Amino acid sequence: MIYLVDKPHEDIGLRTARGDPEAIVVLIQDGVFLDPDIEGTVYAVERDTEVRGVTLPPEIEPITYGELVDLVFETEVKTFL
Repeated sequence: MIYLVDKPHEDIGLRTARGDPEAIVVLIQDGVFLDPDIEGTVYAVERDTEVRGVTLPPEIEPITYGELVDLVFETEVKTFL
């Protein structure tokens, strides 16, 4: 499952994702400021990082909005925006 996480709802979003062994977390909008301690794949929307001047740690992969759309169509999604 994909978890779209923005900063205002980080607690519930990341707590929910930690309970899912197949979680894919996508940090979006101000969520790109987060450095989640989570097992699994973590992406950050590249455009959101650029606008906010964020440099991602190596364990967080950048993803374009186009790639995110493709991922959303392939996988079930929960949003925490």
